[in-house]
Amino acid sequence: MEIDEPVHLISYKKEWKDIYESEKKLLLPVFSGQAIEFEHIGSTSIEGMIAKPIIDIMIGLRSLEIGRELKKLLNDLGYVGFGEAGVPGRLYYRKRKVNDINLQLTKWKSLLWEENILFRDYLRSHPEDAIKYAEIKLMNFNKGFNTLLKYSDEKSLVIQEIMRKARKWNK
Repeated sequence: MEIDEPVHLISYKKEWKDIYESEKKLLLPVFSGQAIEFEHIGSTSIEGMIAKPIIDIMIGLRSLEIGRELKKLLNDLGYVGFGEAGVPGRLYYRKRKVNDINLQLTKWKSLLWEENILFRDYLRSHPEDAIKYAEIKLMNFNKGFNTLLKYSDEKSLVIQEIMRKARKWNK
């Protein structure tokens, strides 16, 4: 499995919350003692948002030390690891089965942790910006940016703009 993959967008589905909760229940014993907090992030966590139908789960850990046993448990659940995958301070895993899951492991309360939560919470509280973000995602997809790396790259400027607003809102 390569990091780059085809992507597609669909309308928001209420069952995404349930999929997150079910996967969290599977992951809780795997990370017992090491996880501090689990969060549903990304577009599937924002009601009404157009999204890739992939549930993004972020787990805040005491440390990013991932031992052989934990890697085996994740592998047994169908997860494939990609290391940092270009994002320092994060370990990225994904599962492509019945329900597609992206798993981001990071240190709890790190800058990466805080910014992912802030981005999500800002869009949940600012529907006008969530609509703009969805429109840009759809526009980029319709322009042919339909692989993960190209799609992600094309939306990076709007994400930076939203983060500037979110930081100001958070103060």
